[in-house]
Order: sequence, then C-alpha cells, then structure tokens
Amino acid sequence: MRDPMVVLYNLAKQAKKDNYTFKRLYRNLYNEEFYLKAYDNIYANHGSSTKGVDGQIADGFSISKVKKLIQKLRNEKYQPKPVKRVYIPKKNDKKRPLGIPTFNDRLVQEVVRMILESIYEESFSKHSHGFRKARSCHTALIEVKKEFTGINWFVEGDIKSFFDTIDHHILINILREKIKDEKFIRLIWKFLGAGYIDNWKYYGTYSGTPQGGIISPVLANIYLDQLDKYVEEYREKFKEGNPKSKKRNTEYRKYATKIRRLKKKYNPIWDKLNDKEKADIINKKKEWEKKKLSLPYYDPIHEGYKDIKYVRYADDFIIGVYGSKNDCKKIKKDLNNFLNKKLNIELSNEKTLITHNSKKASFLGYDISIMNDQRTFKNKRGHKVRNNNKRVALYMPQNRIKDYVVKHNLVKDVDSKDWRMLHRPKLINHPELEIISHYNAEIRGLYNYYRLAKNVSVYMWQFRHVMEYSCLATIANKRKSTISKVKTKLKNGEDWGIWYETKKGEKFLPFYNEGFKQVRDYQLNDYDSNTVDEYPNLYPYYNNTTSLVDRLKAYKCEMCGTEDENKKYEVHHVNKLKNLKGKKKWEKIMIAKNRKTLIMCKECHDKLHEGKLD
Repeated sequence: MRDPMVVLYNLAKQAKKDNYTFKRLYRNLYNEEFYLKAYDNIYANHGSSTKGVDGQIADGFSISKVKKLIQKLRNEKYQPKPVKRVYIPKKNDKKRPLGIPTFNDRLVQEVVRMILESIYEESFSKHSHGFRKARSCHTALIEVKKEFTGINWFVEGDIKSFFDTIDHHILINILREKIKDEKFIRLIWKFLGAGYIDNWKYYGTYSGTPQGGIISPVLANIYLDQLDKYVEEYREKFKEGNPKSKKRNTEYRKYATKIRRLKKKYNPIWDKLNDKEKADIINKKKEWEKKKLSLPYYDPIHEGYKDIKYVRYADDFIIGVYGSKNDCKKIKKDLNNFLNKKLNIELSNEKTLITHNSKKASFLGYDISIMNDQRTFKNKRGHKVRNNNKRVALYMPQNRIKDYVVKHNLVKDVDSKDWRMLHRPKLINHPELEIISHYNAEIRGLYNYYRLAKNVSVYMWQFRHVMEYSCLATIANKRKSTISKVKTKLKNGEDWGIWYETKKGEKFLPFYNEGFKQVRDYQLNDYDSNTVDEYPNLYPYYNNTTSLVDRLKAYKCEMCGTEDENKKYEVHHVNKLKNLKGKKKWEKIMIAKNRKTLIMCKECHDKLHEGKLD
C-alpha cells in the first residue's frame, strides 16, 4: 500500500497543472494506511469522545474495523449515518446547530478531507484564511492591517446562514470541474444527504453542510472560492489609475516648496549669518514644518484613482474601498447579485454594512479603524514624519468585557458603576488548583485572541480584575471564608496563588501575572504564502509514520505483552489523562507513558470495559 503522504503530495503536484482533472480518486479509499493516518489526525480531538447516533467513539479502533469499512466502500454499500444535532450558543443569544457524525463517518470524512485539501489548496485565494493550515483569524486581521492603508470605506460582508444554505447541486458541479470520478462524487452526495437526528426525530438535508462535519470546512472553501475569484475579476474592472497617480495636496506642496527654497538659499551662507538671523530662519522653518505636517500629503479626493482590497475568513469578509459611498453601494449590490445567481446564497442585510473610515468597522470580533494621527516621529535621518496617519488600527471592542461577564454571570449588577464580582457555583467542588487554572486559561484565551489590538492592555487589565475577584469569591465560598482572608492566606510576594506537590518538589501556581502587551510584530508575516511549491520541503516531515500507527501495526498488546499478527488489536482511548485515578495497572501504564491511547488485544480490551482488568 502506498504511503498516504506520497499520494497526497502527488495529488497536490498534479493540481498545479492547468485544467488537470482527477479520474481515480475513489481507489485511495481502499488504502488502510489512509485510515490509520486519519485516526492519528482526529483521535486527540475532544469530539472523538463525543458519541454520534450509533454511540461509537474513538475507543475500540482497530485494523479489522478498517478492513470492514473498506469492504463496504468497495461495494459502495457504505452509507453515512445521520448526524446527531446539538445546539451551541451564539453571541446574539441565538443558537447555532452543530452536527456530530458517528466515529466511522468521521474517519471516512477525514480521508476525503485530506484528498480534497491536497487537490484544492493550491488553487485557493491568498485572501482566504478560514479553515486552512498556517492561516487563522490573526492572519486575516494582519492582512487587513497591512493592505487596507488609506482606504475610504469598508464593506463588512456576512453571508446569511451560509452553512445551512449551500446548494448541493452547485457544490457538486463545482467539484465535477476537477474531479471526474463519479464514485467519489457519489460518496460526497451521501455525506451531504445523510440528514440529521434532532430530539430523536430524523430530518433530511436538502441544502447546506452540517457544522461539525469534518469535510464541511473544505467544502465551504471550495464553494466560496467562486466568490474569491469573482472579487478578483471585479477588482480588475473596478480599478482606475494607480496609487502614484494621486495628486499631492496643493497646500502641502506649497509649504514643502517654501522649506526647500529656504534651505537652498541659506545653507551655503549659514556660517556667515549672525545668531538673530539664524534664529529667525529656524523659527520660520519650524512654523512651515508644523503647517505642512498638519495637512494630508495627498489630496483627500483622488479623482481618477479607485481600487478595492478584500479579505475573507469562512463566510465573513471585508472589503476596503478606495472610492465613494456610491461605489460601495454598487459593490454590495453586485456581490449580492453574484451570490444569488451563481451560488444561490445571499448577503445578510443586517450584517453587511457600509462604514466610512472615520468610524470603526467590525471584522472577526475586532474593531477596525483608519487612524487620523497627525503626530510626528523622527526617522533614522532625524526628519519628522507621520508614521501612523491613514494606517489601519485594530481595537478590542469596548463592550467585549461587559458581554463576557454578562454571559458568564461574573458580576451582580453590570449596569452599576461599581461591579460586585460573583463566585461560580459550578467550580466550587473542584480543587483550588483547578479553579485558578480555569480562570487563568480563560484570561489567557481572551488575551491571545485580542493581543493584536492597540487597546488590549487597557481592557484586559479590567477583565483580569473581574476574574481575580470572581476567582477569590469562588475559593472563599469553597472555604466558607471571606475574599480578603483568602487573598491574605494565598499571598506569595507580589502574587497570590496555590502551592502544590510534584515529583520534583513543591511548585507555585500564581493567579495570572504575565501582563497584556500588544503584539506589534506578529510572527505570521508570510500570510500570503499558499502555494504547493512549499510541499517538497514539508514532504520529509509528512513521510514519517506516527508512533500511534507504528504501535497499532506492531500487533502487540501493551497490557499483557502478547504478540500475534492473527489476533485482533484495538486502541483504548481516554478523553483526558487527568481523569484517570492511577489505581489500576492499565491506568498506571497510560499515566506513565503520558498517552491517551493504549494498544490492547481484544481480550484485554473487553475485560477492561467489563471491569475485570486490574
């Protein structure tokens, strides 16, 4: 059997060829190695311990089960089961449907995802950042920060109920442009039409892809790649002139000319002037410099120059427009017409907004603004310059902390001037070490997301204050004490926290004390690199087999030590190592190896689940 990474590399290589079509993809689903790689990719995810409609989870995976799955796929008798629908809360108090596939379906979907990603990743736009390797919300925001300098208007785009309204026929037709393997296409049809179970009732799916399905993100990107290509073509027609054609402001040029002439006149005879004359000339130059730097360099109205910039993350996108408000209205209308006619989806009117650069636009939870900053800084040559004027600034929204504390019920009266922090009843029965760790993780998580914001330090210190006293209140309730007494007892120098025992001795876990510095030079500077040219450099890494795959193929029970290729071996999987008490031998083995998996023969695995294994 061919190494999956060799296959995927070759698919990516072929995808670079113009008009190349793939005719024999389905046969890759007969390769056992693909499923071992797929299992290795997904077993560590939290969802692997979440049951689908058949009650199966990652535990119990074996090569024999893979062979049965492959046999069904060979005969095209494999039929995905309906996903179990659950609902997760959204920011606007509504709920988002989430589909949980069965574990076997997740396994097959992961194989399909790897194949589709290898074929399409090369062709995706560099302006698309959602659900792609080495790309994230941060890389999308960095592109906005770098590319949207000086724009006049924002068009904030949001597609209405996108994941629920994807047209299956349009999606399949897009896939058929590159994939000429009808067996593979029929498998995609099966996943799209599998339906879902909601409150024990079956519902068919005639549009959309289930949020939660492993192949949903890549299918969504394939679908919206049509939008990315349309915007690129639209931009070429929309563009007029170039940035260099913009006229310099007449008043700015007047003062710049005066300063230049002053220097030309007096520099050759500077040593011959007396102190009063020198002072007068310096004062005059300073006055003109001040007036010049109070004016924009370019004429605010650049007739003859128009352009747009575009960034997308999943179904959210933002367009920066060098032009007028009428241009923005036309762009919005044309985009909606394209989405309606070509993709059978539509923009959300309430979320697709046109915003002037004097106000803040919203994208991926950040406020985005064009700075009108006239402050001057000395450059390396000692000349005064305005580095920040017309540049993009990212901000943490003013109501972000308030929304968070309301959602998690951390404050008694959120509308009062003095907030009174509340304890969390759900955490009272947890160990104090875990309580502090939980609060620290929440603080760190919010900071890590908003670390690009200019005002992150201001709001995060406010947030830390709320979290600190909510944490103290929780521990005080647990101890049946007061906040002040608890803080005094847990004090350690300038910090407070918990001492705990480890194998190497006592350690101290402080409440979050790492600060909230804005990240200015973010590490992901190569956000526009998305070509398959990089694959050869990554290939040696991908070609290494993982330890889990090696362990499974070794046909050895890590519990009883039996080695026999004719016996069945399964993977015992636990969601969290910290839930193991370490009393039984198999728990001690997993804890000692620091692994969430244990390869066991069928006999040992059955005994474990029957409670007969020590």
